[in-house]
Parts: sequence; structure tokens; C-alpha cells
Amino acid sequence: MAKSGVNQSVAGAGPTGFEQHCGGHEDVVRHYQAHLQQRRQIRPTHEYRDATTQEWDEFEDHFDRRKVELGSCGRPYGTPCQHEHACVRCPMLHVNPKMLPRLAELEADLLDRRDRAEAEGWIGEIEGIDLTLTFLRAKRDEAQRRAQRPAVHLGNPTRHRPKDSK
Repeated sequence: MAKSGVNQSVAGAGPTGFEQHCGGHEDVVRHYQAHLQQRRQIRPTHEYRDATTQEWDEFEDHFDRRKVELGSCGRPYGTPCQHEHACVRCPMLHVNPKMLPRLAELEADLLDRRDRAEAEGWIGEIEGIDLTLTFLRAKRDEAQRRAQRPAVHLGNPTRHRPKDSK
């Protein structure tokens, strides 16, 4: 998508995808830019200090820890895992389409476990497996949809290491 002058001025000013969402809606873009400028004028300047090296390392570590077997965890910075790492059931898991074969293996295993639970009369186990299968299938369907979408090249991000602040 070619960037107009307005879109170029918005790039980097808002959340990911903002310029694609608002492209061509210059009034919305101007309103958003005015809103950001007003917020920046109201906030005390000392709140805009550079992060310390320790803070930056902690921030990067958070995102490194979001990489899981099936893809990535989208939970917000500084929040613990509320699902005890039962990722297939978690709405924050974003499955990498390359992991579709692994989802098929997990589904086959769950179906085998369900057959055993039925044979043993383990009603609670059947309910749990059925719930997990529901989430797994929804995640598989979403990953398949994502695999069909064309990739959007956003360029290479640059990393800015903070200076140690005292």
C-alpha cells in the first residue's frame, strides 16, 4: 500500500495497523494526532524519562518468554499466565500456522485419551478433553485462516537500547 502524506505522518504514532485502518480517513487521523499532542502536553515531562538498562532488559525478557511451542502468547506485559500454561485453552495463544501438524498430533492424542476415558467411565475427564478439543479446533481453524492471508511486509524494526539513567 502506497503511503500518503497523512499516512506517513501517522506511521509510528499509534498502535500497529492504525495507519492501515485509518488510511484515507484524514479527519480521523488529524483527530487522533491532536488527541496525542494534547495528552503529551498534559503529562509531566519527568514521566517521559528513558528506561534504564534493567527496565529494558526486563521488558525484552517478557516478550522472549511469550514464545511457546505452538506460537506466541499475547498476554500483556507484566501479567502472569492465568491458565497454568494450558496454552491450547488460552485465548491469548496465537498459533503459528507452521505448527498445524503439531495441532493434528495433539488432537489425535486427545481423541485417544477420550476413547480411554469413555471406556473407563471417567465422565469428568471426558468433559475436560471435550473442552480442550473445542479450543484446539478453534485455534486450528484460525491458524488455517491466517495461513491463507497474504503476508504484509512491515519492514525491519530497529532496537534502541536505553542509556543507563541514574
